[in-house]
Amino acid sequence: MAVPPVTKQAVSNWRQRFDDFPKPVQTLQAGPVWDVEVISEWLKAKAGHQTKVISFINLKGGVAKTTTSVAVAEILAKNFRKHVLFIDLDPQTNATINLIGEDEWGVRDQDGRTLAQLFKDKLRPDSAPQFNVEDSIIRGVSTIDGGIARLDLLPSSIEFIDIQEKLPFVAMQGNYDSNPQDILRRALAPVIERYDYVIIDCPPSLGIVTKNGLRFSTHYVVPAIPDIVSTWGIFQIVSSIEAFSESINRPIRPLGIVATKVQGNIDLHQRVLAQLRAGRLFQGNETDLKQPELFTASIAQNANTARGADAEAGLNTFRKKYGPNYEPHFTLTKEIIERCNPAKN
Repeated sequence: MAVPPVTKQAVSNWRQRFDDFPKPVQTLQAGPVWDVEVISEWLKAKAGHQTKVISFINLKGGVAKTTTSVAVAEILAKNFRKHVLFIDLDPQTNATINLIGEDEWGVRDQDGRTLAQLFKDKLRPDSAPQFNVEDSIIRGVSTIDGGIARLDLLPSSIEFIDIQEKLPFVAMQGNYDSNPQDILRRALAPVIERYDYVIIDCPPSLGIVTKNGLRFSTHYVVPAIPDIVSTWGIFQIVSSIEAFSESINRPIRPLGIVATKVQGNIDLHQRVLAQLRAGRLFQGNETDLKQPELFTASIAQNANTARGADAEAGLNTFRKKYGPNYEPHFTLTKEIIERCNPAKN
């Protein structure tokens, strides 16, 4: 969507009318100055045309983050007929292999058609870039129905493990003109508006690769097992993303916490779920931050759901791939859509 002509009077009116109008980048003697990209995103959101970019993040592994994000992407594309781009930023590459299988991933990784190549190019600024976003996007991915027409993938690579440690040097190599946290957003600029939703599977950290995803995210979801270890880092996630959001002068809103691998016969799970429902997780921290709301849908511990991550298992329907957890994943996806698009008064 093109940005309409913006007059000083329009900006003045918006500032007075809308509490969420972006803050100025700086205030000069002549008056405040805004970032045109931030204003553009705000206008698109107001008009309902903004691409929803949702990062799935938890600092602990093994919480079904990848399974949940893949299921949401598949259901958005198949059931809700949304155009979806799935971005796999996790070096474990589990989402990539889930969606295209190990053999195809291996070929693409060797050919430099994964996101690792994008970051490797930035580490070698004197060499011709090899990454091409159009060639790297894989269209119609998923084992369901032999592929879902509206679901595309940007695959990951295990090379991210080594690359993340080197990314701070990107700024130095570019005479500090290049921001290593802005690499992915810039690369996707030509294609982002094709999609209704972008789903990002973040690594279990708050490092530079994760911040590349957060840099252009509009929202985030925290999958967590309802136990002490899995929920312990949620405050750190929320507080860190809030600080990062302020530093880049654009909102990254929490959609909520989704309980995963829930076992109804474990007392600890039930106690933590009650705490999450009541919004009491952040009690004891000296903060004004609110705990993200718990989603109504919860995902039960289920062996069939774990087996569904195997692209070679021949599980070509939602029922086969997710078993009894298909309905909770569908409900979760519906809740995500509703929270991304709240009803206007």
